[in-house]
Amino acid sequence: MTTSPEQRLTTDLANSQKQVEQLSQEVLELYRQVNLLYRLGDVFCAGLQTDEVCARLITESTKVVRAKSAHVVLGDGRVFGNVGETPTSKLSVAIETPQGRVGEITLVDKKRGFFTAADEKLIRAVARQAGVALENSRRIEALTQQNEALERLNDELRVIDQMKSDFVSNVSHELRTPLASIKGFAATILEDRDMPEEVSREFVTIINDESDKLIVIINDLLDVSRMMSGHMEYHIRRQSLAPTLQDVVALLRIQGDSKGLKLSLNIVDDVPLDIDPTRMSQVFINLVGNAIKFTERGSIALKMMATDDEVRVSVSDTGIGIEEDLLPHIFDKFYRVENIVHTKEGTGIGLALVRGIVDYHGGRIEVESRLGVGTMFTVYLPRTERSTTGSMNSAPESNESIA
Repeated sequence: MTTSPEQRLTTDLANSQKQVEQLSQEVLELYRQVNLLYRLGDVFCAGLQTDEVCARLITESTKVVRAKSAHVVLGDGRVFGNVGETPTSKLSVAIETPQGRVGEITLVDKKRGFFTAADEKLIRAVARQAGVALENSRRIEALTQQNEALERLNDELRVIDQMKSDFVSNVSHELRTPLASIKGFAATILEDRDMPEEVSREFVTIINDESDKLIVIINDLLDVSRMMSGHMEYHIRRQSLAPTLQDVVALLRIQGDSKGLKLSLNIVDDVPLDIDPTRMSQVFINLVGNAIKFTERGSIALKMMATDDEVRVSVSDTGIGIEEDLLPHIFDKFYRVENIVHTKEGTGIGLALVRGIVDYHGGRIEVESRLGVGTMFTVYLPRTERSTTGSMNSAPESNESIA
């Protein structure tokens, strides 16, 4: 069957129209692609966060290849975007930087036909730009974190510097007070040759007591210095803690009695432990001494109990208590609650010594307190026998205290 010239012309026109439409579509696609490549620098501009980079990557990629949806999976496991469960077509392209692969973008369900090699090539170009932006974002985030860490460190250093300044001031005050008493009473004795013997003995007794205070302060300073430098000396042996607690109570009972406080000791369980009795005496002298210092009326109670794994010794008082927000800091070196309660004395190193000694024994110390009700410190010491006992320190050095 032959076709007429008119039919052939109609067919040719239809074919030409299809070709024109196809070429127009291809030109449009090329325009979109060129336009995207031209705009990539603006799309992935400097200063974008990771989630912003991934969002723009998904938006531009789906637009340029006419995909229905996409998602990005980064190397650290983070996922951005979403895809359907049963895609009809899929294209996955790695997101790479000069340092290596950082993730992958997956596009699904192209609106017309299937993904082509040209699509993959284009998405690779976009993904490379996104990779650079992600690397820049990572570096910016790292720098921001470093700056924040440096700021926190600077704040901590400023606090420590202030604490050290307060510490020097506190120690100067603590040393000046007994020294002034010693100087004053000694000068009075020297100047008054006719002083009655009972008066001179009283003055000498005061001088002796003030000298003891100086010795305690200086020994604490020496011990903190040794502890910080790793030269603290311990003489560990297996024995009961009860005699040490009894000696502490006997030593400090006079101080308690002078304030009308009841000082009690309750030994519920008495089991052997690996301890340095002298160092443990320091622990409880500090804890009981603080309890007496900050208690105006009521009592201080010591109680020792044992479980299968550890021994627990609590020191509770009915004193003024400690504010809750101060509790995390009271074991820090140079920190003292006395900075808030100005009428009380102290150097701010006693509780730091306590924690250091307890830590060395493999134990821990906890504190509970309520303002106006009282405070309870609890020392936990392990019952497990140490593999070695005897004299131990971290470096050879003289550790004699002033006596």
